[in-house]
Amino acid sequence: MSLQGSRALPDQKTWKDLGLPDIRDIDPGLLISAVRELPGASSLNAAWEQVARGFGLVHGLDAVLIETPYGPVLVKHEHLLHTVEKRPNARERFTEFARDTLTKPLEIWRVPYDDASFRLSFIGAYNARYQMLVVIHVERGNLLWNFMNCDKKGLNKHRHGELLYRRYR
Repeated sequence: MSLQGSRALPDQKTWKDLGLPDIRDIDPGLLISAVRELPGASSLNAAWEQVARGFGLVHGLDAVLIETPYGPVLVKHEHLLHTVEKRPNARERFTEFARDTLTKPLEIWRVPYDDASFRLSFIGAYNARYQMLVVIHVERGNLLWNFMNCDKKGLNKHRHGELLYRRYR
């Protein structure tokens, strides 16, 4: 489901430009207690279904809306496949982090792309080894586009664009 060649525009304002704290130095009181890391699935289809169930796509549901501080985000079964296609990453393990990040993000950034579209970057900061980035495609109806785990330093790289929301002062 990726759009070939679409990239975030360069030279956007970053967390540093706004005087925000480095994720590595953030007040521990702002970090969410770790949610459960799930076991990896045995196959691509099992991973896809594990992610779908984690977002509430059960009993034949093809789509759900999840309320976020930004507004509703659409999760469609068909758009979850690409999140788990790279099997060595086993991203299905982090489904609960991704869902939690949508409802309790540390920050939400609006990021312009070179194809004239926008994505929302939901930043999830946890008292855990892994942090979470959830990407929402605005022009496709605030559609869950991707999610990935990373360390705190790596998460800082995704804190750019226009800051729409932050859970702290």
